[in-house]
Amino acid sequence: MQLTGIHVRNFLGIRAADIIPATPISLVCGPNGAGKSSIQEAVRMALTEETVRVGLKKEYGQLLRTGTESGSIVVSVGPQSNSIVLPSGKATKAIPTDARTPFVLDAQRFARMDVKERRSFLFDLMGLKLGTDLVRERLLARKCDAKKIEAVLPLVRAGFDAAAKEAGGKATAAKGAWRELTGETYGSVKAANWVAPLPAGAEDPEELASLIAESEDTIKVLSTEAGELQRQLGDIDASARQRAQRTSQIAELRAKAELLPKAQDTAARALAERDAFLPKVEALRAAAGGKVAGMPCACPDCGAALLFLAGQLAKYEPAKVDPEAAGRLPEYERSLTVLENALKSRTAERDAADTAAKQLALLLDEAKSEATDSADDVERQTIASRLEAIQCSITQFGKDLDAARASQRAAAQAGEITKRAGQHHADVAAWDALAEALGPSGIPADLLSEALDPINERLAAAANESEWMRIGIEKDMSITATCGRPYALLSESEKWRADAMIAEAISRLTGLRLLVLDRADVLIGPERDRLLYWLDDLATADAIDTALIFMSLKSPPGALPESITSFWIADHEVGTVREAA
Repeated sequence: MQLTGIHVRNFLGIRAADIIPATPISLVCGPNGAGKSSIQEAVRMALTEETVRVGLKKEYGQLLRTGTESGSIVVSVGPQSNSIVLPSGKATKAIPTDARTPFVLDAQRFARMDVKERRSFLFDLMGLKLGTDLVRERLLARKCDAKKIEAVLPLVRAGFDAAAKEAGGKATAAKGAWRELTGETYGSVKAANWVAPLPAGAEDPEELASLIAESEDTIKVLSTEAGELQRQLGDIDASARQRAQRTSQIAELRAKAELLPKAQDTAARALAERDAFLPKVEALRAAAGGKVAGMPCACPDCGAALLFLAGQLAKYEPAKVDPEAAGRLPEYERSLTVLENALKSRTAERDAADTAAKQLALLLDEAKSEATDSADDVERQTIASRLEAIQCSITQFGKDLDAARASQRAAAQAGEITKRAGQHHADVAAWDALAEALGPSGIPADLLSEALDPINERLAAAANESEWMRIGIEKDMSITATCGRPYALLSESEKWRADAMIAEAISRLTGLRLLVLDRADVLIGPERDRLLYWLDDLATADAIDTALIFMSLKSPPGALPESITSFWIADHEVGTVREAA
C-alpha cells in the first residue's frame, strides 16, 4: 500500500500537515510534543476508523486542536482517498479495507493481544480458516474414521480441546466396554491380539462338528430301532388285551349257551300253548261275526263275496252273530296276546342262547390257533430288555450330543466375544487416533506450525537484515528473544525492535507493504542507524511501498539514504527537511 498523501488539519497536536511521500520511507521528526504521534494516529484513524484517545464518536470533538472548531484528515493511496471531518466524524472511504491493516499501523498491537487473540490472528494471517470443513479434510488425511469424525466435528467450533476431550472420553468408554466384555484390564498390546478362551472340548471346531454329526446319526438310527421295538411291544400288548377280551367274551357266551336247552324247551311249550288256544279265539271271532281266518273278499270278475277256507274258494254266507260269543271274545283276544308275547319272548331267549352257543364255538376254535400268554410274555421280556438297552444308549448319546452342542455354542459365543472385543479395541484405537489428531500435538500443532513457520522465518530474516536480536513466536504464542527471555522481560528498546520486526513481517506476509513505526527515538546510537539501514534495504529490495517512521529529535536529521525522505515538524506544522534546506 503506497501512501501518496497525508493531509491533516487541527487534529490533536497538529495544526497543519501536508506530507507527500517522495520515497518509500518517510521519517517524520521533531521535538517532543510537536505532534508526531498525532500524525500517526491521524493516518490510523483515516485508514481503519480506529481512535486511540476517545472511545465514542460523540467524543470526536475532543480530538480537535485546542482553540479550533473543525478539522479534517485525508489519506490518499494513488487516486483513492479516505477522509474524516471533525468534529462530526463524517467519513468517506475509498481505499479497500483489510482487517490486518491495524497491525502495520500500530507495531505494538500484536504484543498487546492475549494468547487466543494472537493464535486467531496468525491463523487468519496465513489463511487458515478453522472451519469444520478444514478440520474434516485434515482428519481424513490422517486416516481417522469418517463416522467418528462427524461425531466430534461440531465440538471443534468450541475449540480443539473440547473436541479432543470428547474423543478421549469415547476412547475411555470403549475401553470400559472392552473390560466389561472380557473381564480383563484393557491394554492396547493385549487387546490387539486378545481371543476369548474356548471351553474344554471345543478347541477343534471340525472335530466337534464331526462328533455332533455322528451322535445325531447314531441317535437317529437307535431311535428308529426303538420305535420298531415299541411297535412290537404294542402289538404284543394288543394281542394280550385281545385274548383277555376273548376270554371274558367266552365266559359270557358260555353262560348264555348253557341256557339253550332250557330256552328251547320253554319256547316249545309257549308255541304249543299258543297253538292250542288260537282255534278257540278263531271260533269266537266267527261266532261273534268278527274277522276270522278266510274272511270274505270280492271276486275280481263278478264282485261276489268269497271265503278262502282250506285252500278252497266258497261263496260267503254271512253267519248269524252270537251275542254270548261277542261278549267273551275280548277276553280271549287278550289271552291270545299274552300267549303270543310269551312266545316271542321265549323264542328270542332261545335264539340268543343259540347265537351265543355258535359264537362260543367260533371263539374256542380261534383261541386254539393263537399263541398263549406265556409265549407272548417271553417275547415281550426279550423285546423290552432290548428297548431298555437302546433307550439307555440314546440317553447317553443325547447327553454327549448336548455337551458337544453346548461346547459348540460356547465356542461360537467365544468367537462372538472375540469379534466384539476386537470391535471395541478398534473403537479405542480410532477414538485415540482422533483425540491425538485433535490434541495439541496433532492438527493444532500442524496449524500452529503453518501459522508460525512463515512469520518466524520472516522474523529470522529481519533479524539478519537489521542485525538486531532474533525474535520468535513460540507455539504457546509467547514472544521470546534469542537469549530465551520472554517479551515481558525485554528492555524498552528491545521490545520496540521486536514490535517493529513483527509489524514488518505482518506487512510482508499480508502483502500490505505498509509499515508505521512510532516512537523510534527509543533507539539511540548504532541501533537507530541499523533501523534506517534496514528500512533502506527493504526499500532497495522493493519489499515495502510505504514506511512512516516517527522519531523525536532536537534538530532535523543530517544525511539520509536516498530511499528516506524526512519531514520536520515545526510550530505544529510539517514540511520536508530537503525543502527547508
